[in-house]
Amino acid sequence: ETYYKVTRILWDSLTFPDFDRLSRKDGLNAGTLRAAFARANGPRWKAEHVGLKLNQRGWLQELRLCYGRDFLPTRCNARQFGPRDNVKVKIWRGL
Repeated sequence: ETYYKVTRILWDSLTFPDFDRLSRKDGLNAGTLRAAFARANGPRWKAEHVGLKLNQRGWLQELRLCYGRDFLPTRCNARQFGPRDNVKVKIWRGL
């Protein structure tokens, strides 16, 4: 029960950037997407705290938010971080 309570608090504290607008940006890359998320969430969030998972064609599948044991944003490890900042990213606009 505590896990779900903490998860809800963390989720409710997030602000997501305008992914529709980002999806239309020419040359969108992983670094730009990470920076947009960090900017939308204030000074505690930095781009190094945001990991991405892309499929083989460059479509965004997951946004991975890295937290420490203190429930504060922390630097993602290499596996969580995903692609380098200069890798092109596509965001699906459907649904």
